[in-house]
Amino acid sequence: MSSDAMPERSAMAAELALGLLEGAERATALRLLLSDAAFAAEVDGWRARLAPLYDGFADIAAPAGLMERIDGLIDAEEANDKPAPIAMIAPRNAASGWKAATFAASAIAAVLALALLWPSPSIEPRPATNPDMAVAQLTGPIDGLLLTARYDGSTSEMLVRVEGMPVTETEPELWIVPADGQPRRLGRLMRGGVTRIAVPEGHRKFIDPLSNLILTMEPKVLPDPDKPSAPAVAQGRLQRI
Repeated sequence: MSSDAMPERSAMAAELALGLLEGAERATALRLLLSDAAFAAEVDGWRARLAPLYDGFADIAAPAGLMERIDGLIDAEEANDKPAPIAMIAPRNAASGWKAATFAASAIAAVLALALLWPSPSIEPRPATNPDMAVAQLTGPIDGLLLTARYDGSTSEMLVRVEGMPVTETEPELWIVPADGQPRRLGRLMRGGVTRIAVPEGHRKFIDPLSNLILTMEPKVLPDPDKPSAPAVAQGRLQRI
């Protein structure tokens, strides 16, 4: 979806704010959200513009144990190395499916048109719905190397997925670098898959948007556990969600 009035990036920001993106498109938008401050600001702008549309709806608390069930599904998927099955609901007939799709498309177009015409409200952006959650994407000069990290304040755990790690004689080590510029060690990572790290209590206060995560490749025995002995090969800024 793009036009002269709404460029492709703006359309992507709007659709992400509305929750319309799925699959590869959503993954692309989330990567852009983490790496491009201008795009992130545009998404926040759309969320603020759309906020009045939701004022008439009461907040509903998530079911108890939802995060544990999600983590369980993720762990099961990783163990089986295949995606979890997705329940599909077939339309009752072709006509009803066509009508439902037409209605959905019309509703989306109406909401987007209303958002474009609606004057931007002079309100402060709403705070993150869960200030105890943060994510980061780490990239660097090594082709194909990508790390994604998710911190859960309720468990004080950070889950780090590693992809494209080259084979070397050194070991991947994760550090958090807060605003003071002094790296603090979080722990050693596996070369692939997901590593769970229990964030030390003294480091939890540094989980904020002023902090970066960095990856260094260290000897099997760290010369100094309080500071890296090698330059960063990947880094990324933490973002609240």
